[in-house]
Amino acid sequence: MLILGLGVALVAAVVVAILISKLFSYATFLQQELLQPIKVTLEDFESLNPPKVPSILDPPAKSLSIIVPAYNEEERLSATLDEAISFLQRKRNRLGPHFTYEIIVVDDGSKDNTRRVAAEYVKKYGFDAVRVLRVSSNRGKGHAVKRGMQCARGELLLFMDADGATRMSDLDTLEEALSKVTKPSSSSITGSTSAGGSLGAAFGSRAHLEQAAAAKRSRLRNFLTWGFHMLVMLVAGGRIRDTQCGFKLFTRQAAGLVYSNQRLQRWCFDVELLYLADQFGIPVTEVSVNWTEMPGSKIRFTSILHMAFELLVLKVMYQVLGLWRVYSDAELRQLAGGAGGPAASKAGPAGAAAK
Repeated sequence: MLILGLGVALVAAVVVAILISKLFSYATFLQQELLQPIKVTLEDFESLNPPKVPSILDPPAKSLSIIVPAYNEEERLSATLDEAISFLQRKRNRLGPHFTYEIIVVDDGSKDNTRRVAAEYVKKYGFDAVRVLRVSSNRGKGHAVKRGMQCARGELLLFMDADGATRMSDLDTLEEALSKVTKPSSSSITGSTSAGGSLGAAFGSRAHLEQAAAAKRSRLRNFLTWGFHMLVMLVAGGRIRDTQCGFKLFTRQAAGLVYSNQRLQRWCFDVELLYLADQFGIPVTEVSVNWTEMPGSKIRFTSILHMAFELLVLKVMYQVLGLWRVYSDAELRQLAGGAGGPAASKAGPAGAAAK
């Protein structure tokens, strides 16, 4: 029995050592990609030379930007874009020509014809209204949303999933809710070097549908869902019941702060956004939206395991060890300009000291 007990203890120690090693290796990779992001290309299909990629740190040039992350979405993307453009054109007719918009489809290294489908909308509606941002290699939905946000020109910025599970008409509901919580930015909170700006975010939510959804799921799926919610509460608290809904609206300055600090690239980036919003004092409101279960989900059992691992990385790197720093507006501008400075020079193997 003693030998068996020692064997179990040894195996457990090896597993823990491997987990710790993978955690720090992954965290180091994410920090490096924050400071030295991979190449993205803004594609103008009518020009031989790629246009300059705008920056979210610049003043807004549109009323609204919609970011649509897309990986192998050739079958579902058209319906989503058709609905979005129809809604936006009706909104422009209602509000007048001062309401301007852009849709940014972020092709996350797709292996199908996603890029070709998106290109047809650029040609039909013009490069100023519909844009395609091509990521050089697949990194995940979180990374795609982040890179789309970072080159958006809108005063308000919405990200929505490519599957069309949420209705565009709910954007008006999000805008109304956002207007009620938005507050002026403060340089003491954001470290901003620019005047003006406002902070706020509205998260679309399916929480009101949870009871009906739970009745249709298996016991295992419900248990995994419950476990995920418990882990989210440990990292970001429980004030937002549904962190994962793919329909979120931000003011420009709020988006610039949270997305420029975002490290996670795949499933749990939404939880990181909520944590970062808390660090900057950005008010976040949860808004019930219409939602339809769409075929073609990319979530597998292994995805659940990766989600748990990402939440563990967040907890350890931000809260336990404090090795991931939350950069201020001024530091983000230094990093974006390649100026280095204190934000870059303090970054160690897994990141900089916590704020």
